Amino acid sequence: MVLALACGKKPQLLGPGSWDPYVRESLDSLLASGSGGYAVFDFDKTSIVHDISQALWVYQIENLRYADAPSHQFLDGIPDPARLIPGSIVSFAKMGEMLEMEYTLLSNFRKEGQDWEELRASVLYQDFRARMVSLLEGMDKVFGEHISYLWMPGLLAGYTEEEARGIVREAVREHLGADKLAVQEWRSPDGRWGGLVERGIYFSPEMKDLYRCLAANKIDAYVCSASLELIVEVLACDPDLGPGLPPERVFGLRFVPSERLVAQFDPTYVQPIGPGKVSCIKSWMAPSYEGRGPILVGGDSNGDVPMLTAFEDMQRGLIIDVGRRRETPIGELAAQAWNHGRYLLQPCFAKAEGAVEGGGI
Repeated sequence: MVLALACGKKPQLLGPGSWDPYVRESLDSLLASGSGGYAVFDFDKTSIVHDISQALWVYQIENLRYADAPSHQFLDGIPDPARLIPGSIVSFAKMGEMLEMEYTLLSNFRKEGQDWEELRASVLYQDFRARMVSLLEGMDKVFGEHISYLWMPGLLAGYTEEEARGIVREAVREHLGADKLAVQEWRSPDGRWGGLVERGIYFSPEMKDLYRCLAANKIDAYVCSASLELIVEVLACDPDLGPGLPPERVFGLRFVPSERLVAQFDPTYVQPIGPGKVSCIKSWMAPSYEGRGPILVGGDSNGDVPMLTAFEDMQRGLIIDVGRRRETPIGELAAQAWNHGRYLLQPCFAKAEGAVEGGGI
């Protein structure tokens, strides 16, 4: 408070909103401290409700927006396509062949002038989207969810960066809003394939207000996400729809530099997945603050635990409660919030009916 008073300015504090009272009080205390420094937030399910990569994935499926994916049979990034999808006798490679065939048929029908809404109601389309769900769920079970971090944005392969940003903007416009949040079941007509799918994303007034208050109190906000950097930038750097961060304060996954996107990680850059988030902060953020760690870190998932625990000079760790199980690493960390220590547990600001645990990178 001393610095704020010395400058003759009152600190900007959070509006009421839906904050847990203790969380709001603790964040207001940090905002009023005049300590400066910087804050780092995960993006999906922390800064926003739901997942921007998932919203883009849904948008691409529902609008057949692919460039190179069909030519690679939708298998870019899958390390061993010969493996079987759990619970079936179908390999990832065979699933890719079926997806390519169904995509080709759907695309040809559209080119011939068939109504797209009618095609969406067809058995062919319902089978295509259900297979995409099973492919995603299968790779998470067989290879680990880090593979889907490459696969999902890798479906933008073949587009230029400008084209890709345009598609992301379209997806954001279609999916942004509390009224867009939903959980649907995408199931093939024969019942063999499919599962639950989250729809919609939401940038709550409370999180926008937190970003605004940080800036007003001279605390620089950063995003450190395991979504593709260019995808996150579309919303995080938008001053109207998001917090309007400068692009240099948004860090995410990066593909190898190329005229057109290719689904390959840049080997010269430590990707911010799990412990990679800590490396990202130490390499790209801390040097601007004399090597100090962030005073505030926000996250929601196991992948955020490393950056929530790595910095001794962190004053507060904000954990968004999206229903993680207590026995998980993030659940164990969240349990510490009940002691009113350095960790704060904030209930999610919105939730789709029927939402399930999972996602958030």
